[in-house]
Amino acid sequence: MKCLPMSAPLSRFHWIVAASMKKGSLTIVGCGIKFMSHLTIEAKAAIACADVLFYLVSEPAMRAWLHAQHPYSLSLASAYEKYPLRQQAYRDITRTLLQAVASEQHVCMVLEGHPVVFAKPALDAVIQASAAGYSTCILPGISAEDYLFAELQIDPGLVGCQSYEATDFLIHKRAFDGCSHLILWQVSVIGLLGNNPDHAHQHGTQILVDYLSHCYDLNHEVILFEGSQYPHMASRKQKIALRHLPQANISRISTLYVPPARKAPCDMVMLEKLGININDLQIAD
Repeated sequence: MKCLPMSAPLSRFHWIVAASMKKGSLTIVGCGIKFMSHLTIEAKAAIACADVLFYLVSEPAMRAWLHAQHPYSLSLASAYEKYPLRQQAYRDITRTLLQAVASEQHVCMVLEGHPVVFAKPALDAVIQASAAGYSTCILPGISAEDYLFAELQIDPGLVGCQSYEATDFLIHKRAFDGCSHLILWQVSVIGLLGNNPDHAHQHGTQILVDYLSHCYDLNHEVILFEGSQYPHMASRKQKIALRHLPQANISRISTLYVPPARKAPCDMVMLEKLGININDLQIAD
């Protein structure tokens, strides 16, 4: 097993020597969005210490770096070509990870962004491996949402934040209001359950616009956000009216941010129960 020198910060990798656990282990690593800039020292240590390294990374430079760092690096992206439905591909990826762990290997899986944000197969593998008695670890990374907060200068704690996968948001009629930040993921593939690379987003985004129009004016300004994947390159922050969303250029990495349309009213009864003076709130605002 290749590993970093003992001076490296490996304190969280107690699973390597934990006598009470089964011999195999699974570590899920998030490499963030921006190439190398978001990769932590801890994540690098996990990559170096693994017996086998799997990854789901679309950025070519990161893929090349992983292969340079580890002699046993393997992409699991072929699962999406093998199966017509994403859920089938997810199960295949989970199965591959668990089989490697069961063969008593220390397995590391690298994913873009945060390793369990829109990364169902990795999370399922961690849950199942842990339940089976194997040591597991998740090393967080910077997600698209984290990036969005920083780039758009948003504090989700001020008025609250609602975050949904776009298709799920529509088919389950998720509760939301126009007084908080609203973030919608995967708006380019609304209604798509398979892996069609030629999928056009216009039909789905028009349905989304129609649904949002019950809460927001069609001229309400929204932002399509794509965090920069490379240092010294700007992120994409396209401001458009809600009505023009179906005609916009939306890629697979676009996230939709809908700003609050109005201020939430205060519950005067609750203010009295909490002993809060409304004038103090107005000063804080």
